[in-house]
Amino acid sequence: MLKRLNLIFLLAGLPLIGILVLGILGDHKFNTLPYFTEKGPIDSIFPGVLKVDDFELTNHLGEPYGSEDLKGTVWIAAFFGTDAEHVGVITRQLLWPNFRYRDKEGISIVCFTLNPEHDTPSVLKEYVDLNTRYNGLKGKWQFLTGDKSEIDGIIRDDFKIERDPEDPKNIATLWLVDSKGYLRGVYHAASEDALRDATEDIALLKKEMDIAEYAEKKRSEAFKKDPPEPLPVLGPEGHTVPPFAFLSIDSLEISHRDIEGKIKIVDYFFTHCPTICPLLSSQLSRTQSILRKNNIGNKDVMILSHSVDPERDTPTRLSEYAEMMGADTSGWKFLTGDQEDLYDQARFGYYLTALQSDTAAGGFFHSDTFVLVDKLDRIRGYYDGTSTSEVDEMISHVRQLLDEESVKEGIY
Repeated sequence: MLKRLNLIFLLAGLPLIGILVLGILGDHKFNTLPYFTEKGPIDSIFPGVLKVDDFELTNHLGEPYGSEDLKGTVWIAAFFGTDAEHVGVITRQLLWPNFRYRDKEGISIVCFTLNPEHDTPSVLKEYVDLNTRYNGLKGKWQFLTGDKSEIDGIIRDDFKIERDPEDPKNIATLWLVDSKGYLRGVYHAASEDALRDATEDIALLKKEMDIAEYAEKKRSEAFKKDPPEPLPVLGPEGHTVPPFAFLSIDSLEISHRDIEGKIKIVDYFFTHCPTICPLLSSQLSRTQSILRKNNIGNKDVMILSHSVDPERDTPTRLSEYAEMMGADTSGWKFLTGDQEDLYDQARFGYYLTALQSDTAAGGFFHSDTFVLVDKLDRIRGYYDGTSTSEVDEMISHVRQLLDEESVKEGIY
């Protein structure tokens, strides 16, 4: 608790968007390090937590380096130029975790230059070589340069750091990033204890990774030893979901081509629904959170929520609703379009009901069912979207489909 309170006071002056009321830390009992949203830290993954998006810059060796290279790695992110007045202070701080983990794989320090014009790869290499000469493993300390506007965008959009316009090259914020790219710890570089704390927090994340890796290994062993019965293929023989093209938020077209080769979770709803739709959407939000926590992302699974009220559910309205539900819209698409096309897709594609009704609450009647569709566009399950137990079963069936695929591909 003392460490937590110290962290609160250290961060009180940071120009960090959203972490304005850090007393929230005292209201949570974290089993491990928190996650972060723009409103503050929370104790679990859910749509909206801060994550580093894909990026690629140039490292001190003149080679491309970015988020793809950091997958599976715990890393500290720092922001400064090698010609900055405070470079000595921040370097001394970063030497703490570097020395502690100099021989450990999967732990890195990543520095983003704030002066790319000065910090060419050759300049950065001299800096890195000087500070990593005792390291047992190469490549643990990466110093990145590149286009200034791109670096500025990463700092602003991914790390949510608001810089002082009068002193933009002075960023005291350091972030700890986990192996999946989520932000898990924030520290003030000027604090004597900040990086010592970060060093211990890295150990917590490594333990978290080890436990998850062990659990995954045991689960895969159990699946290979005693696999469950394959999920049935539902609907008429040979049925697959027909092609479609609808509009999503920002008036972007989403078609069957955009989700080809992914597992789909499908439902129908409308944003002005006075009854079950908020419950359905909250269950899908929970589903997305659980899948994320189990490292199942957009590459494998997509959620498709179709409006039955396209006249009112414009792309703008869907965007507002998605934000209200805390949806990660990179993996959860809210669809609108021609009413007849939407209804036909429900009826003939998923065998669901979607229609206008004078007697239904809100003027529309639709199924309260989630449909699970596999990567070959075959229907593999129907689930009551208002039932937590059935939604949990659906999530387990998503895992099962992925496990079956891993066995076929020889991954297990």
